[in-house]
Amino acid sequence: MKYLIDTCTLIWLSTDPDKLSKTARKIIQNPNNNIIVSTVSPWELALKKDGIIKTDNLENFVKQACIRHQLTLISPSLSHVCMVQELPFHHKDPFDRLLIATCIVENIPLISADKKIALYSIKTIW
Repeated sequence: MKYLIDTCTLIWLSTDPDKLSKTARKIIQNPNNNIIVSTVSPWELALKKDGIIKTDNLENFVKQACIRHQLTLISPSLSHVCMVQELPFHHKDPFDRLLIATCIVENIPLISADKKIALYSIKTIW
């Protein structure tokens, strides 16, 4: 099964896996699952870099996380971006809104601890 992870899940997976829920950890570690990370996450980290993660090489951080945890990196499509305009404003963060839109278009769940995301018509797992 396919799952998208949000930015915090990516960070915790790479730097402090004990912060992940048992359910999230089990899904991510299952080799039968396709765990996806969107390039939205490194974009968010690049813009919010102060205090979120400590790295001098964000590209290497993301690439190594993908290799180490067998994550599939995808980029937003036009459909993903256009779906954002259809979303109600339960969540104001543009990065999370694009991740939500991606899940809607791809019909996949999002692994996230963010409670606001559960207000949308996508399956969230934590």
